[in-house]
Amino acid sequence: MNLEEAYMDLEAQLKMSPQTIPYVTLDVFTKTIFEGNPLGVVFLPSPTAITQKQKQQIAKEFNYSETIFVHPVDSQRPTAQRIDIFTTTDELPFAGHPTIGAASWVLFLSDDNVSKVNTILTKAGPIPISLKPTKSDEASALIPHNVRIHQKRFPFRELLRLHPSVEPFLNAAETESGKGFPIVSIVNGMTQIHVELPSLEALAAVGPAVGGESVPVTDITQGGYLDEGWGGHGHVVVYFYVRNVVDEVTGKKVIRTRMFLESEEDPATGSAASGLASYLVLSDAGAAGQLQHDFHVVQGVEIGRRSDIGLRVVLKEKGEGIESVELSGSSVKVAKGEIRVN
Repeated sequence: MNLEEAYMDLEAQLKMSPQTIPYVTLDVFTKTIFEGNPLGVVFLPSPTAITQKQKQQIAKEFNYSETIFVHPVDSQRPTAQRIDIFTTTDELPFAGHPTIGAASWVLFLSDDNVSKVNTILTKAGPIPISLKPTKSDEASALIPHNVRIHQKRFPFRELLRLHPSVEPFLNAAETESGKGFPIVSIVNGMTQIHVELPSLEALAAVGPAVGGESVPVTDITQGGYLDEGWGGHGHVVVYFYVRNVVDEVTGKKVIRTRMFLESEEDPATGSAASGLASYLVLSDAGAAGQLQHDFHVVQGVEIGRRSDIGLRVVLKEKGEGIESVELSGSSVKVAKGEIRVN
């Protein structure tokens, strides 16, 4: 076999060989493996290494609530790390636990100890990241926000149709005067219906919506629940919460939460927690004069995947809205390997 034949033979073998790209899995909003919210992290050798369709297929294969695809750092912008975020069915402009997972990777989990990255680039915009002061294993992110508390509320009867198990714990006459539940968007396309429950007993009674049904974006939009120019894409979720719970781990007061994506419970929902914290600050008349508000949200306890979500909401001077929303948490590496892309 001459050199040309050998080259052609090698080329044919390469074409036949499966191509793979590396990945890791992380548990996010925790320092303990097998707790928190799992995240797939796939490292792209180039921005065009795989198609959007392939990304969606890989995210479906991981079957986590989200999987991120990490682009190579551009030499022209060495302080920025671009990611794409996918659920098993859609691409998202922003999500909380993928952002904290990505920040944790570049700030303290990666073997690259010379990383200069201080910004995560998402479809929703750039997100400044940093280590929490005095903590080398906790990342924070100043997340994109355009908080909107929509004028209409989600009807009491519709919530009970989807989640009849909470009916014994709620009284329509006592729940926001029967007007229903607030609908809040942290950014356009990421919307939550916030349902406050009176106790942990009530929170324990929460289950998937009847028949695994979720709240379709089209129903929320076409039903006129969102203000004009909002919705039509992205996610709408029901976020259940109980305030002022004495946490058995820290001994401090926290907010306990639960959320289901169709029939699956989500151990941690950073975007919904951000929306909730923003709503509580903006709707709390007693917060007048206080600019900085800190929250500790604990989610996933009921399914054995405790997640600790830190939030800081800072208001603008003179009550002109929200200046910043800072999401924080830790992550731990669980697995690594390679995944086929052909």
